[in-house]
Amino acid sequence: MRSFISIDIESKDVLDKISNFQNDLKGSACPMKIVHRDNLHLTLKFLGDISDASYKRIVELLEPSISQFPAFQAEFKGTGFFPTISELRVVWIGMDAPEIVYIQRDIDETLASIGFREDRKFVPHLTVSRIKSSLNKKSLLNVLDRYKEHEFGTQKIEKIKLKKSTLTPQGPIYETLKEFDLKKV
Repeated sequence: MRSFISIDIESKDVLDKISNFQNDLKGSACPMKIVHRDNLHLTLKFLGDISDASYKRIVELLEPSISQFPAFQAEFKGTGFFPTISELRVVWIGMDAPEIVYIQRDIDETLASIGFREDRKFVPHLTVSRIKSSLNKKSLLNVLDRYKEHEFGTQKIEKIKLKKSTLTPQGPIYETLKEFDLKKV
């Protein structure tokens, strides 16, 4: 099963502000696929296809590891894109919370022991759209510039989730397989 570890965006206020931003992105007339509100999440680690045995081992390893971290507030602020201005493919919203980096690093180190290694540097971000073409790119960049310092709100992060991703022609369907609780504070 195709899987990943993530933090879901669940604050209605944050989701509403993100939806407004996504509507402005669509208004730029740049061809894109907007990430559905129910699918907005921060990926901490993409696992790819895993077996049932790997799933059980991942849960065994992560349960004690993640539970040592306290719940925290994350601020959603600013916008940007990947990879470059000439090859713009992903539009994102930034997340400001140093705890995310520590948790992600711990997950990486824990799962490296069973073969899940990551070579890319982790950059906390929330993907909100995927660009299909550079048509009307200037209009899109104007929208991004207007939102580059925008504050989308905060959310208390209390859970890390192991999710299954099923790809369909209509878009991915995500299913939570396991929730890991952060320490209550």
